[in-house]
Amino acid sequence: MVKFFANYPTFGTKHNRKTATYQQMSPYYWWWEYLRRNNDYLECCENEGKGKLSELYKDFGDVRGESFREWWRVKAVPLFAEKRSDIRIDEIQSKDEIPNEWDKEDLMILKISLGMDKKSIKKIFNQILKKRHTTERGRPVQKFGKSTAKYPINQNFTIDNLRIGLEVYDLYKNTREGDKKLKLWEIGVAKRLLADSMPEPKDTNGEKLIKRNRMAATVGRYIKQAEKRIENVGRGVFP
Repeated sequence: MVKFFANYPTFGTKHNRKTATYQQMSPYYWWWEYLRRNNDYLECCENEGKGKLSELYKDFGDVRGESFREWWRVKAVPLFAEKRSDIRIDEIQSKDEIPNEWDKEDLMILKISLGMDKKSIKKIFNQILKKRHTTERGRPVQKFGKSTAKYPINQNFTIDNLRIGLEVYDLYKNTREGDKKLKLWEIGVAKRLLADSMPEPKDTNGEKLIKRNRMAATVGRYIKQAEKRIENVGRGVFP
């Protein structure tokens, strides 16, 4: 079974497709979306893999299509799947059989006195196993430690933050020219980023200024964060 470090997207069956919401619950979906905003990578796609990010293109391919499902089906496993460990369950006969390089997150080594009765051994083992083995059947627990994937998830995140950040960035980029240009605080109002800073008819001029400054600062942070992520995906790092 293929395993992924973080929640993977689900698409449903041929005759019962799930909505895009299920795809968007996975950070891998947002990796794809942020990469689609990287101008150097898009230029590489237009030039059929030639350009500044040609090495990255060999792995991720053309991301300009609108079907994340199709891209995931063709590209995802070699990029994001965890490497399968050769270590299973076996008895160590001597200390020389302990792997030179091992991580307690991947391998558990116990010392058990055979002078104990079987019932006690099983009880203690199950207690240790319950504490150490936290992966649920079928889906990984989203825990950020060591990953063996070619492109690992880089750090903690929330799906909401990835989504809202990109929505704010897109609105900002789409309203930079002409009559439709929005101020930062107006973008914040449009996306309803801060409930306590939404404008109200009874607001005084001073209250309006305070709310606008809060909104503008929040939008500015989202934009900088999104720009950094867009830069990072061009280096094969996310988020």
